[in-house]
Amino acid sequence: MTERKRKSNLELLRILAMGFIILIHLAPEIDMNNLGLTGTYGYVLGGAIVGICNIGVSCFCLISGYFGIKFSMKKFLKMEIMMIMLSLLETVVLYFAFPQEMQGAALLEQLAKSLFPFVSRKYWFYSCYVCIFIFSGFIEKLISALDKKEMKRLVLLLLLVFSVFPTMFYFEIMQDAGKGLVQMFMLYLVGRYIRLYRDVKVDKLNAVVALGALWAVNTISIMNPLIIGSITHSLCRDNSITNIAMAVILLYIFKDIDFSSKWVNKFTANMFAVFALENSVVTIGAELLTRSGFSCENAVAGTLILLGIVALIFVVCIVIGGLRELIFGKLEKKITAAGEDVFEKAVRRVRL
Repeated sequence: MTERKRKSNLELLRILAMGFIILIHLAPEIDMNNLGLTGTYGYVLGGAIVGICNIGVSCFCLISGYFGIKFSMKKFLKMEIMMIMLSLLETVVLYFAFPQEMQGAALLEQLAKSLFPFVSRKYWFYSCYVCIFIFSGFIEKLISALDKKEMKRLVLLLLLVFSVFPTMFYFEIMQDAGKGLVQMFMLYLVGRYIRLYRDVKVDKLNAVVALGALWAVNTISIMNPLIIGSITHSLCRDNSITNIAMAVILLYIFKDIDFSSKWVNKFTANMFAVFALENSVVTIGAELLTRSGFSCENAVAGTLILLGIVALIFVVCIVIGGLRELIFGKLEKKITAAGEDVFEKAVRRVRL
């Protein structure tokens, strides 16, 4: 019997989503004029970047829901140790890169958040992911208690209150523009609903056309936002229904692609390292690019360079994550095993 290969289709979506996240953080940090991205082309390109790149985190949430999450203390300890190490490394790098800014209270704050990345919400996605992870057992019990019709109503009601209303009326209950726990919980349930009840194949051409249309609507929206007094409103927040729709379409496009690659799977194994480090690497990379005095007058070449920088930042973060695992992997396993043993003993005592 031949060994069944692990599919890599949704790993490709993770790579694309992470590229979106890096790109939307990189574009405002660099001088687009130095890459020849000026005039109408640069204006439209900037709008197009914002028009789609905000869906990156939503894609990750949907994928988590599609596969489902199961809590284990071992995995929790491993994630927390990994994020503490990466966060401390980030603080050290920022200290040497920007010593004038990393002093006194600012440095102490960074160190405190680095030691407690989950509770300090240093990385909002990680903290929200851990919350879903911790309560995943209860969430699955909720899902199993609902029939198809009830779960559909729950998902639609969540989308109405926390996505459609903010999209239509600007005002929102959570006041986090979709960068929070409610958004992630909602998209996790959407992903679970798709897997359980709507795991169907879609026409790829129609899906791409719909994606392009929504992207165009978002791009036009960010280039021509609605302005009423002090209110500036566009469709490009994380919780906008257009963004959620694009993320869902991408999930449907990628989930049925028949593709397997052990190299892609290995490459995405350290994705949390990219989440932890990309903001700092983007800041440092943009600073280095500015200091170098680099300039490009060709807009097409400038676009390719911009995408190349995104890819380079991605690879640098992945490599750092891999080196961390290589150097501290054994120590991490020992600490994780010891923590898991303490947890199991505590649970046994509580039961007794």
